[in-house]
This record gives sequence, structure tokens and C-alpha cells, in this order.
Amino acid sequence: MDFVARAGHFIDRAHRVAGFLLICCVVLGVTSFCQWQQNVELNRINANIAQRLPVIVVPGAVPGKYNPQEDELLVSAFVEFITQNFNTFTPANIGRQLDTVTPFMGPDLLVDSKPAFERKIRDAESLKRASMFVPDRATLKIVRSQKNSQDLREVSIRGELRNFAAGTLAEVVPIQIDMAMVKTVINPDVNRYGFILMRYKETPLIDINQKPIVPETNTGQ
Repeated sequence: MDFVARAGHFIDRAHRVAGFLLICCVVLGVTSFCQWQQNVELNRINANIAQRLPVIVVPGAVPGKYNPQEDELLVSAFVEFITQNFNTFTPANIGRQLDTVTPFMGPDLLVDSKPAFERKIRDAESLKRASMFVPDRATLKIVRSQKNSQDLREVSIRGELRNFAAGTLAEVVPIQIDMAMVKTVINPDVNRYGFILMRYKETPLIDINQKPIVPETNTGQ
């Protein structure tokens, strides 16, 4: 009899444990189902909001994906690279600097600029002439456009061209530099900027009562 009583007590305890576990499973299942439904509702709300978000369109903007790094940083870096290599030099390094720029120039500009480059190198070496361009970066202007399926940038920047003769500052010429460049594929080994220079022009900014200090330089129209 004692054995039967103990067996019944054990079975009763097992039933209570099983009942408790069953209740826990039911509660956990109901909670999971409610959480799943809440997540579904939140996803639906997010999708609905995304479809109704306003899109800001810049008037006259060229269709496509915009990359702030490309528009602001790469163009600015390319302008700095071109203007400094063209206008900041010594008689010893001017040839190397112009050679550095030529891979970034379009074929027409490369042909048109060759006589100007040769004259610039000859004058710098024979006259011991050096130069330094100090840009006013606040004047940098960039205009995007498209022509013949090409993505173009029209860029202008102002600054001072400081010319030295035999190590002495000879003149300071305020100038404006205008450039046109076409967008190409960025290649770290070939073209890290992703632009090809198509047109380059330097114009002295002269006071109405002041005589021209240097003639206008127009390299590749």
C-alpha cells in the first residue's frame, strides 16, 4: 500500500509539473505571436512612410545618383591639382609638373597647349623664373551640365599669381582661371580624380586704370 501511495504521489507531482510547463508554453506562444504581429504592423507602417517621403529636386539638376564626395571634394581636389601644377613651379621642376598633368588632359587640349608649355618651360629655365598660385577657394564655382551624353563640369576660381625672378618677388597678378572638365571612370592607377580637363583659360583681373601686367593665357578653347 505504501508503494501505491508513493507512486500516486509521484504521478500527481508529474501532472502538476507537466501542467505548469504547458501553461508556460502557451504563454510563450501567445507572446511570440503578438510580437510577430506587432513587427508586421511596424514594417507596414515603415513601408507606407517610405512611399510618402518627399523628394527634394534641385531645379535644372541632371538625372542620376548624386555623390557629395564627387561633387564637392573630387572636383575641388582636381582643380587644386591642375592650378598648382600649372602655376606653382620653379625652373627645376616645371617640366616634371607639366608632365604630371598631361595624362589628365583631353587630346585637343593636349595638342593646343604643347607650344604654350614649351614656351613656359623655356622662359622659366632661361630667366630663372618661378611662380606661385594662391587660390581664393571661396570663389570656386562649379556648374554641372550634360553634352553629347557626357557629364561636364564648368569650373572657375580666382586667386593671385605671384611671379618671382631670381628668387625675388617681381609681381602679383590677380587672375581668374576657367576650366571645363568631363567626368570619366575613377581609376586609382590612371585617374584618381575621375575627370579629364578639356579647356583651360587664365584671365588677369586688371583695374580699369591699371596696365596689363601679363597677357591673357588661353590654353585650348
